[in-house]
Amino acid sequence: MRRRILRAVVVAVVCAVVLFSVPLAVATLRLYRQDEARELEQLADRVAVTVPADVHHPRDPMELPDVESGTWVGVYDERAQLVTGAGPASGDGPVRDALAGRGSSQRLGDRLVATVPVGSGEQVRAVVRTSSPAGGPLQRAALTWAGMLALAAVAVGVGTVLGMRSSRRLAHPLEALATSAGRLEAGDLSARAARSGLPEADAVATALNRAAARVEELLRRERAFSADASHQLRTALTRVRLELESGLAESDGAAAAPSPDSLAARASADPSGAMHAALASLTAMETTVDDLLALARDVPDQAPLDVAGLLADAERRWHGELAVVSRPLRTTVEEGLPEAVGSARAGRQVLDVLLSNALVHGRGTVTVTARDAAGVVAVDVEDEGPGLSERVDVFARRRGDEGGGDHGIGLALARSLVETEGGRLLVSRRAPHPRFTWLVAGGEPTDP
Repeated sequence: MRRRILRAVVVAVVCAVVLFSVPLAVATLRLYRQDEARELEQLADRVAVTVPADVHHPRDPMELPDVESGTWVGVYDERAQLVTGAGPASGDGPVRDALAGRGSSQRLGDRLVATVPVGSGEQVRAVVRTSSPAGGPLQRAALTWAGMLALAAVAVGVGTVLGMRSSRRLAHPLEALATSAGRLEAGDLSARAARSGLPEADAVATALNRAAARVEELLRRERAFSADASHQLRTALTRVRLELESGLAESDGAAAAPSPDSLAARASADPSGAMHAALASLTAMETTVDDLLALARDVPDQAPLDVAGLLADAERRWHGELAVVSRPLRTTVEEGLPEAVGSARAGRQVLDVLLSNALVHGRGTVTVTARDAAGVVAVDVEDEGPGLSERVDVFARRRGDEGGGDHGIGLALARSLVETEGGRLLVSRRAPHPRFTWLVAGGEPTDP
């Protein structure tokens, strides 16, 4: 690209110089010829005023002025014969024209000739003829052309230097863009194009940077989705495994009973209940997968959010889980809650993460409360556990011991979902009785 820009600049400069120089060179040659003819005419006029009335028998000898080498001055009588000076012995066409009263200047062969009649009208008694080499104006023009050529060379040189600088300035941003695009193509999503000061290139760089940031965010969300999905499905898979293992254990226990009671034992050990529970868990897994896939989109949902319905659904799904370990679940929805917007899928996943966290890491009664917090809906999830350490960022993704899997992914997912929907998720109380507060989008979020 640099060569093309440089070539275009040089060609433009050369064309401009040629278009300007050629007419100027022709005009210069014509000007020098006109100057030479005018000088010859002036010389003839000066000689004409000194020509006596009788050119053949003058009282004083005629003295012609000193002229440059190659310049001829001659005086002709009324018969067109050379009387004195230099020139053809018999007058030529310009001399005869002057005898007729018409002075002229013209080129004859390799000389410029100017004639001036002495006298007036029909009383022309003599003619002064001056001439000089026709190559004189050409030589002067050649010197001028040499100067013009030198200036043209300087102009082309300056144009070349400016073209090189312009080509570098124009090509460098595009080369940088190509480099950044190549890095992006190679998988380096952190590559960004720097601003160059060239508006057009900066516009392309801005668009490329936005596209790179968007691709990086989409890839980050895709990678996070894999981790989040595995975390969310791990509990459901464990539940299915426990249900199936429980059914198999009961079936195997009935098969090992004494023979007289074997039929009754097998009848009492019907695994259909375990199978139904496993199917219910699989259905919940499918719902989780559908929710996470839908939440992997790039545009958040801004539909009205039924917070009371979300809490009622969460109580229905988690009441049994907590009851198995003798832990009550209480939900409270205040009257007159502000309007909330967001995705029900995201809200369901956020509540599942918070309740699962309370089940695994908390103690005692789990309380879920929806309240008005300075114009926005706040959903509090708390338990009766000892509390959280001040040194631990519970929302940070962190890797556990070898073979222990990932920890903290659930809360990180919950915060990501909440922030994507325009809300906030924070620890409003660490100890005692830790409490997580979800500020639902719909108004200006404020700390509770």
